[in-house]
Amino acid sequence: MSAIRAFIVDEEPLSRRAVRQLLARHDDVVVTGEFGDAVAVHDALRIHGERPDVLFLDVRMPVLSGLELAQESEGALPLVVFITAFDEFALPAFEVDAVDFLRKPITQQRFDAAVDRVRERIRLLAASGPSYLARLVAHVRQQDVVIPIDDVDYIEADDVYAGVHARGRRHLVRTSLDALEERLDPSRFIRVHRSYIVAASSVTAIRRAGTRCELVLRNGVVLPVSRRRQARLSAAFSRA
Repeated sequence: MSAIRAFIVDEEPLSRRAVRQLLARHDDVVVTGEFGDAVAVHDALRIHGERPDVLFLDVRMPVLSGLELAQESEGALPLVVFITAFDEFALPAFEVDAVDFLRKPITQQRFDAAVDRVRERIRLLAASGPSYLARLVAHVRQQDVVIPIDDVDYIEADDVYAGVHARGRRHLVRTSLDALEERLDPSRFIRVHRSYIVAASSVTAIRRAGTRCELVLRNGVVLPVSRRRQARLSAAFSRA
């Protein structure tokens, strides 16, 4: 198994140091990021596309709690080991499929058991193959709008966001196009341009004129295909 990449997330510097010390005896775990709040983790994962294997995540933090981060992410998070001083969060933690729930102060033996669970979960995930997004979530006013991945026609870059076009509507998702590309099934979605990802099922025609290439979608939208991505596009449709 390759090295396990971990983020440590806790508003207390002493607590982050304690987790680092507990991880020190695990040579196969590499700490690739430390954060004092869940908002920074959200940005690292969704905007900058960083992909750790596990978060050692405090529950109570300002602005956005660790539990809220997990609940908002609709399965898009890495594995999570929650760390808290409060027992009442145990049930909600496991409802979002946490690998483990550690109560402060943490003993080395209990922490080692949690890391073993992380190793086993990673092994099972590797054996079952990659897991791709089944839905996206957009925040609209005071509610979350769930967008089934089957409804998506195409996705366009919009600064640090992505504009998701589905069923004639456009929703903003707080995730970069690069980060989304990693989480979408490549047999169903194709990156055709630095600014566009398209659902293969939405393409009704491929038009070529010299070195130019563009796609016609079922909703009538026409999207350009960059020159360097034309070969990949042709390969994708030759396999279909």
